[in-house]
Amino acid sequence: MLMQIRLTVAYDGGAFYGFQRQREEPTVQSVLEAALSELNRAPTEVRGAGRTDSGVHAREQVVCFFPSLPIPEERWPFAVNQRLPAELVVRKADEVSDHFDPVRQAKWKHYRYVILQDRVPSPFTRRFVWHVRDHLDLCEMRKAGKRMLGAQDFAAFQVAGRPVRHTVRNLRLLWVRRKGKYLLIDLVADGFLYKMARSIVGTLVEVGRGAILETDVQRILREKDRSRAGPTAPAQGLFLMRVHY
Repeated sequence: MLMQIRLTVAYDGGAFYGFQRQREEPTVQSVLEAALSELNRAPTEVRGAGRTDSGVHAREQVVCFFPSLPIPEERWPFAVNQRLPAELVVRKADEVSDHFDPVRQAKWKHYRYVILQDRVPSPFTRRFVWHVRDHLDLCEMRKAGKRMLGAQDFAAFQVAGRPVRHTVRNLRLLWVRRKGKYLLIDLVADGFLYKMARSIVGTLVEVGRGAILETDVQRILREKDRSRAGPTAPAQGLFLMRVHY
């Protein structure tokens, strides 16, 4: 049976113009494909579990490809990493069947958004956090988050750009917690619309500031009006943490 190699990769999204291949700009997909094509000694395409936007990071993105050479699965990470920039790393590799689809077989995706709550920004974390100086009411943000849980129509939290068949998604978990000066917002869903995670975070921040009431969230969902929700949070604070199969 023909087998695929599944790679788990991590990357600093600030170094790439998103995941998906583009004509001229460096992307995670294009850089990975160049390294694998050199190693495979044949043109090699990869399929990813999700298309993270420019500036968005990943701790465990999943990609698959068909190898041309009989390299043992445990050797792939070292071999590929020798050909990658420091901002992109293959963490592990394993064999999967030729029928495995990293997109369609994904059950849940876990994203985390990181906010720095401090008087001044940090030059050391600026590529990986959203600096919000304002006081945020975590209690109100958590109440608003609870109203988003479950299978709902998230059209109001989708930014135009990628056509989809439907806009209903099942948000399984939304966890808002503080860790020192950092505010962590974890979101787990069966899928995310274009910039949905960042739109949810932007809305929660507005709730925390008092600009949007937590009771308004149900109306925003019901009316499906993007203009009533909060702004889209900056890309650099968002991490794809894990894809669950």
